[in-house]
Amino acid sequence: MDNVASPVDVERLWRRIGRGAGYLVAICLAVATLLYLLDALDALGAGPKYHATSAGPLRDEARWWVAYFAHQHRILWDIIARDTLFPLAFVALIVLALAIRNVGRSARRPEAQLMVVFFVVGGVFSALSDLVYLGAAEYWRTTGWSAEPASKMVAVGRSSGALEALTRWPEAAGFVVLAAALVCLARLSGDRGELPSRLPLLTNIEALLLIGAALAEATHADTAYDVLSLLTGVLVGPTVAAWAGWSLGRTAGAPASVSAPN
Repeated sequence: MDNVASPVDVERLWRRIGRGAGYLVAICLAVATLLYLLDALDALGAGPKYHATSAGPLRDEARWWVAYFAHQHRILWDIIARDTLFPLAFVALIVLALAIRNVGRSARRPEAQLMVVFFVVGGVFSALSDLVYLGAAEYWRTTGWSAEPASKMVAVGRSSGALEALTRWPEAAGFVVLAAALVCLARLSGDRGELPSRLPLLTNIEALLLIGAALAEATHADTAYDVLSLLTGVLVGPTVAAWAGWSLGRTAGAPASVSAPN
């Protein structure tokens, strides 16, 4: 007897997967963003300030790096938690995109195909950015750094700084590609009964906010980036993901009608 699942059963499974993925995106994104903002707004303690002294620039920089590593060590739990949750959110976002594509009658539409491609590329870029930053934790997890010899401490500090700098452009590029994916999702949402008719408005707002965050990241506009992070990562983004997941899952247990692809 053939054990191949029927198209109706496959669609029901995709709906359940999409519901779970949407909720996971919302939770991970909101929690990770709040953890980031705790650090960015100095709620966990302010980072060290550079002070020029008579000891000379080299020793002053070495002392600053020692203080910076000590600060990062104190908030290491926050860094590890958020830079683990962010990649998890991006992977779940890719799963959500696949679920949206595989329910209903629009699987072969260009918007559906491009949406998945953009979510995959943007999600991978963004996740890699977080994981590269997490790699710098290997420096911060160690205690007992010394400013003597100064040249050694400066070399170590600048190496960790280079890792942090590597995350800037992949993150900005990931945000732009994710914005393109959201535009495709908005176009799909307006034509599909599986997704709310009001979802495109929020989706397009999230796309614009991501473009703004990418520009703020590229131009080192820290305050603007923090505000946009709050909007995209705590308010609008989780709402879009949870709403899309709920919309897919609300009919997961009901009989599905499967039609030929358009």
